[in-house]
Amino acid sequence: MKKVVLIFAFIVSNIIFAQNDKNFVDALVTQKMAELEMQANPLYFYKMDYCEGAIQSFILPEGERCTSSSTYYAVYVFWKDGEIMKFQKFDNCGSFMPFPISFDRNMKKILTDKQTLKSEKLKPYNKTRVNDLEQNCFIDYKFVISGEKFEKSFKESDLDRNAKDKTSKYNNALHLIKIDSEISEQLKVFEKNGKFIREKKK
Repeated sequence: MKKVVLIFAFIVSNIIFAQNDKNFVDALVTQKMAELEMQANPLYFYKMDYCEGAIQSFILPEGERCTSSSTYYAVYVFWKDGEIMKFQKFDNCGSFMPFPISFDRNMKKILTDKQTLKSEKLKPYNKTRVNDLEQNCFIDYKFVISGEKFEKSFKESDLDRNAKDKTSKYNNALHLIKIDSEISEQLKVFEKNGKFIREKKK
């Protein structure tokens, strides 16, 4: 009898506490990117944020608790829809409702300059970091511009957006960092204003 109760408790705990890893997030993002490819979308890309070992937990719309199994991954897929840009967030616990995002003319111009985006390289920032977790935070991008695919990645610790030294000035002038800075600021506003609404499971 005790064995049956333990098995039942194990099953219930797995129903209530979903734990999804990077493979789960990758599957959601791959599906979305495939849909955009099938539509022959001229411009789409994603941004992935993660800090190795950082775990987050959420209560889903259905009342279940979801916790990232090891590392929490937040991925934002952006795409052109006519004359506007839209984006959708995905994470270890599922997908969020898509909605529009505003980019000014300069940002739109940068996003279509694929040769510069492909060729530029971020210089490592040599400042000593005290926080080990900060050293293990990464930002990954995958761009698809006019059918051409390429990826860019950097460590958050290699970028100091407020410093005035030569390396920081160089990095902050890069197209990739201008894009990331603009997106990061807008995402903060969306998060603060409660714009991210999870989609219910189908």
